Amino acid sequence: MKKTVIAGFAGLLTAAAFAGMNNVVVTFYSPGPDKYADGTKVVDGECYALVWTPEGSEFAGIAADGKAVPPSEVVIAAPVAKDGKCPPIAFQLDEAEAQNYVNGTWGVYLLDTRKFQTNADGEIITDEKGNKIYEEGSVGVDKTGQPKRINGYGAVAALSGGNASGAASASISVDASSNVPDSAKNLKIRKIDFVGDNVYVHVTGSLSCMSYELKSGDAPTEIESSDGGKPKYGTDEGDLLFIRKKKPGAQFFKVNSK
Repeated sequence: MKKTVIAGFAGLLTAAAFAGMNNVVVTFYSPGPDKYADGTKVVDGECYALVWTPEGSEFAGIAADGKAVPPSEVVIAAPVAKDGKCPPIAFQLDEAEAQNYVNGTWGVYLLDTRKFQTNADGEIITDEKGNKIYEEGSVGVDKTGQPKRINGYGAVAALSGGNASGAASASISVDASSNVPDSAKNLKIRKIDFVGDNVYVHVTGSLSCMSYELKSGDAPTEIESSDGGKPKYGTDEGDLLFIRKKKPGAQFFKVNSK
């Protein structure tokens, strides 16, 4: 099976000349400047995703692990952003692959795949204005061609037909937070230890594509706000540790994904 992304006008001409009769070719570009939810311009290498949704269904979002909410499917994630926009590109599927995506619609979405800098304790750090600091070189896809993490996404264009083309009429913004993956339901507090003046909250089932925040309260029904600590990214192993100072009286804890 062949999935191809060809960037640039010359590439588009090549795709048009050599694509098989039953191949799917979807072309697209944006004028920019495209922006993330925090208002910053999209960095070079950011992804634009081609998503297929079967007829009779509605697109319901993209999860933090890079997968669309079923029955939609992220078919290609292309790390092609340059100078704050999507250059003219062609998403191409050969005939055999295209047979998996009939009787449906195509959508193009801008993704936010940034990872943010963390301190020695693994907490996500912010600047003096409270903005998360982007880790250079963290955007894009992994070795398998899949996005590493999805913070959010923004609809770019809805297209129909086996071969379609489109262009954004204005700049694009990431305006929706990523969905929580089904695998995130395994998250739980494994144990709580008291070590000296500190409380150690051990968590299992975290995902490296998501960040987590510890919340605390004086009663199970009063766990509403953050305990003041900064969010942490999950780990590949799933284990996560929060360390906090003990407080007088009973404490109850909860971990939420961010």
